[in-house]
Amino acid sequence: MSALKSNAVVVLSLVVVRLQSALYSIISDCDETYNYWEPLHYLLKGKGFQTWEYSPEFALRSYSYLWLHGLPAKVLQLVTDNGVLIFYFVRCLLAVTCALLEYRLYRILGRKCGGGVASLWLLFQLTSAGMFISSAALLPSSFSMYITLATMAAWLNEDTRTAIAVTAFSGLIGWPFAVIVAVPFVLELLFRKRKFLDFFKNALLYGAMYGVPIVLIDSLYFGTFTVAALNIIRYNVFTSHGPDLYGVEPIMFYVKNLFLNHNITLLLSLSYPLVVLTAACLGVRNTKNRLSPMQGLWLMSPLYLWLFVFAIQPHKEERFIFPVYPLFALGTALLMDQLFSHMRRILGAGRSSFPNRLMGFAVLAVALCLGVSRMLATSMYYRAPMSVLSDLPPTNEELSVCYGKEWYRFPGNFFLPPNYRARFVESSFTGMLPAYYDETQNGTQIVHDYFNDQNMGHPHMLFELSRCDYLVDFDKGAFYDELSAEPNYSVDRKTWSIASSVEFVQADESASFARAYYVPLVSYRYLVWGRYNLLRRNKMKPIS
Repeated sequence: MSALKSNAVVVLSLVVVRLQSALYSIISDCDETYNYWEPLHYLLKGKGFQTWEYSPEFALRSYSYLWLHGLPAKVLQLVTDNGVLIFYFVRCLLAVTCALLEYRLYRILGRKCGGGVASLWLLFQLTSAGMFISSAALLPSSFSMYITLATMAAWLNEDTRTAIAVTAFSGLIGWPFAVIVAVPFVLELLFRKRKFLDFFKNALLYGAMYGVPIVLIDSLYFGTFTVAALNIIRYNVFTSHGPDLYGVEPIMFYVKNLFLNHNITLLLSLSYPLVVLTAACLGVRNTKNRLSPMQGLWLMSPLYLWLFVFAIQPHKEERFIFPVYPLFALGTALLMDQLFSHMRRILGAGRSSFPNRLMGFAVLAVALCLGVSRMLATSMYYRAPMSVLSDLPPTNEELSVCYGKEWYRFPGNFFLPPNYRARFVESSFTGMLPAYYDETQNGTQIVHDYFNDQNMGHPHMLFELSRCDYLVDFDKGAFYDELSAEPNYSVDRKTWSIASSVEFVQADESASFARAYYVPLVSYRYLVWGRYNLLRRNKMKPIS
């Protein structure tokens, strides 16, 4: 009964924390909005933005992936058609899925690596700001993270078929690059265990089982034979420009983002190979852990392989590292386990108890404080784009809500009441914006001349400012300059009045720490605030 209660507490803790992510984390990447929430909104409600990746001539994204989330959302639509409720319902499903997969890996870690490693991994997972932003995100990279959890559990459990099945599913329907996580497992299967027949038989079986319906669904939607996974590989690897058009970053981009999301677990997990080599030289092995130091390092090899592959790519995005986020906690747990073994070897079992506990509590305290502080900062300081639209009144006529410089913070049509349309007005951004799907039966199959894969903007996507009924604007306190490409519309009171306003933190290098972490009674003294405004055009005709 005590074991049952303990497992129930673990499941409940994971579900509650992940549901907090679903309800309070922000949309941190416009790719999530425009490439996934918007096409999903179109599938469910017949209206939504289409990006060039969904144009049949490019077909980089999969409608099969969207329908994984669309089917349960369709069931909810039988009860309610409220877009905000559907949005959070899908998010909660993703959060619970993540929690259950984490629980599965926790149980297997307990059997294979000992209760200490499993408990430490669980605690670091629960306090991870990276898991907070990724666990409920509608992104193939988050889906790949779920598959990483399933793959690691199957690998440790020596469940070859499951590991191959989930990897094939992820590669075909989610993000094909996610198969990198399974490379060490495949190498072990082929060259150490020499199970060539098992591997190829199961790979072909599950490849066909998943691949055929995925290709059929996508081909139906695109109106031509389509293998989206191959298209995205071709674009990213074999074109002359690929994703570099959307910006290149130095390696410090990942260093900063990973430290914000994983703090001390980033440092410790990257230090694990050094500790392993030291342990191997000294012959130290934790008797409570069935894994030798070298086996632990091999188990962690997907993390180091993934970081190497993506660190050398010029185009970097925070979401690209999502698939290996659970491995930062695992590396830290394994490292702590090895350090405890070193202490027992040097001081003896009795005398090492206090320093081991002190070390464990110190690491957990740092992870907890920085992790929770980061979660609070993101949900408190940057939530305005997801809340400012809530004050839009109901209407029976079509009204336009326009975005200029804030186009990339639009949370999606799920947040707009019926009869409202989001529009884009001219700003300093000259790249490719999304456009509404054709609202016809074959809207996904139409090739439009305004889409391209060169990130070149097109006037079709732009709307006349004079026709906007509402405008979303970030007021940073500047004067109104009508000659500017991005004027501060909020102070043009002749044209606009403020319908809704929410505090929003400005990017100020002098307050970098305060913007990144919430510290009670301290952060607000250093933050520079702006107002995220929903502006209403003056003298609008009465809303019916």
